[in-house]
Amino acid sequence: MTSRKSYLTEVALILFIALMFTLALMSTSMASASLSKIQDEPYRVDTFDITSPGNLEVETSGGHITVKGRSSTKARIEMYVSKNGRNLLPEDTDIDKWDIDISQSGNSLRAVAKREGSSGWSLFGKNNNLSISFVVYSPREISTDLETSGGHIDIENLMGNQHLSTSGGHLELANLEGTIDARTSGGHINITDIEGDLEARTSGGHINVNNANGQLAVKTSGGYIDLANTNGRVDAKTSGGSITADLTSIDQFVSLRTSGGNISISVHRNLGLDLDLRGSYVSSKLENLSGEIEEDEVKGRLNGGGAQLKARTSGGTVSLSFH
Repeated sequence: MTSRKSYLTEVALILFIALMFTLALMSTSMASASLSKIQDEPYRVDTFDITSPGNLEVETSGGHITVKGRSSTKARIEMYVSKNGRNLLPEDTDIDKWDIDISQSGNSLRAVAKREGSSGWSLFGKNNNLSISFVVYSPREISTDLETSGGHIDIENLMGNQHLSTSGGHLELANLEGTIDARTSGGHINITDIEGDLEARTSGGHINVNNANGQLAVKTSGGYIDLANTNGRVDAKTSGGSITADLTSIDQFVSLRTSGGNISISVHRNLGLDLDLRGSYVSSKLENLSGEIEEDEVKGRLNGGGAQLKARTSGGTVSLSFH
């Protein structure tokens, strides 16, 4: 009888432990879900009425910047504070070592976050490793001046003059109309669906441009350049990477230069061009060419001539194909 009671006691204890463990797991899961929800919330939100066309200035030290245009007369600026990859709320931390300016003057908006003294250092590391990011929803007709010392910049669906600068992050641009100046010291640049003049520079990353209509000037010190469905004047240069160019049409000239990579070009077969191609080897099946064809050089008028297509590589090959 005593043995049976002992057995029942052990079973009850095991069931109790299992129940407590299950409840603990449920509690942890609920807490994680709650934390995830909290982490999606901005630290601060400001809304403004703005008349188009407007102007937007955003600057931060290390955080990311996102600007999205929409059909609205209201602008919404969300500020996010993070540390070690985790978003924080006002009850989690204070930002008294930062100068924050989120304001409006006429049709101009400003969102600036700077560390006091701009050193990023604070006693006992109280505000060390904090970064502040901005997400802005604005009217579509707006010109921007965006700068971060190390984060990424992402803009889309805007009309106006756009200036983007980051010391080390990537740049993502989509569905833009107007003049664009995009610069990063080390990140990649991805550009899709633009109408207007573009200047894009990176010291070490790649540059991808897809579906662009206008004057393009792109330069990277070490990455590759990929141009697809471009229509207009193009000046592309890389110090060490390859260049791929799918040219829909050409306005006056296209210049492609690399110090060490290959150059691959695709154009419409009926396009009239003045060709000037040079490399360690030039590959193309040319018809209707009036000019000179050498192993390392092709120069002449294609289909009666027209816009100038120039390609130069010091150590790679140049290939020209038709579609």
